[in-house]
Amino acid sequence: MEVIHNFFEPRSPRRSRDEVRRELGLRDEVMILHSSNLRPVKRIDLLLETVARIRPRESFKLVILAGGSFAPFAEIVRGLKLEDRVIVQENATDIEDYLQAADLGLFTSETESFCLSILEAMCFACPSVATRVGGIPEVVQDKITGLLVPFGDSDEMAHAVENLIRNATLRATLGRAAQVRARERFSAKVIVPRYEALYHRVCSYAKTQITTDS
Repeated sequence: MEVIHNFFEPRSPRRSRDEVRRELGLRDEVMILHSSNLRPVKRIDLLLETVARIRPRESFKLVILAGGSFAPFAEIVRGLKLEDRVIVQENATDIEDYLQAADLGLFTSETESFCLSILEAMCFACPSVATRVGGIPEVVQDKITGLLVPFGDSDEMAHAVENLIRNATLRATLGRAAQVRARERFSAKVIVPRYEALYHRVCSYAKTQITTDS
């Protein structure tokens, strides 16, 4: 079995970081970004429970780029009194604008094969706090390019986020390392040739089989 990872080639943002943050109503708060299709495995309930535990509450805002309707989770937001902490952008297309404006990513998935959203953030020097599940540890190097937490531990995940909120230097260090890793391990320049090599091998094998059978 050969594993070929995903890659991401970001476009240039259309708006500046400051423009996006102003449009979102952000001042000095740390912008936490979550981007997903909101499927059950993404565990949006745990995402919201985690941010509800972050202190101080006024230190952050969570921006959710939702690939679908966020309506099923609105009641949870109200129940946790997060209305002033959560900003939802449904079906956003210019994700690079938001990625460059973010300070850290937060992902509470129950399972993941890779988590492309983390890689997207890495390309913009944005470190993530994520669950240690599936293929995520292949993308995030714990305490080097981001922070990994056992699945389901909302308290520990909130503490990890608080650590990055308080420590801008650590956040920047992890972010720079994440960006370097994204370029060196998960860029089109690195990954596309691996796909091409695989296709060539498969085609060569198929031709050999056809010749042998005939």
